[in-house]
Amino acid sequence: MTECSLHLADERSRSPILNFSYAATDFQLGSVIQVERYDPQTDSWTIMPAMLTKRCRLGVATLNGKIYVCGGYDGSTFLQSAEVYEPVAKRWSYIAPMAVMRSRVALAANCGKLYAIGGYDGVSNLSTVEVYDPHTDQWSFVAPMCAHEGGVGVGVIPML
Repeated sequence: MTECSLHLADERSRSPILNFSYAATDFQLGSVIQVERYDPQTDSWTIMPAMLTKRCRLGVATLNGKIYVCGGYDGSTFLQSAEVYEPVAKRWSYIAPMAVMRSRVALAANCGKLYAIGGYDGVSNLSTVEVYDPHTDQWSFVAPMCAHEGGVGVGVIPML
């Protein structure tokens, strides 16, 4: 059985990931998730280092020139782990895990922090929201959503 979907992270700022889009395709059972980088200048894809944990239904966002992933499902367990990819070093490393397992989680960057919104913990859809501070490497809870939602879509509109 193969499960496949595409998650994109894209950032247009002064950073090492400038002008590239990154895609993570969900794993086939038994293999690690693959990450690829798209270069619009050459119209080509490059395989990047694999994440440390195989996961599907994950949250992905960019912040401060790095790519963050959190939560998901590894084929047998709902995950609360999180990782960061540093393009200059070309490597993944673990960051503090979330307090709650979250599959189908939405991850958004705003005001220098990451927000893990909703998801599914293996039993029920979640209305809780956790915020990650990269300076302290800690997650904390903020106000929950009004509804219990899994598979939430999220976007951030910068104030001009």
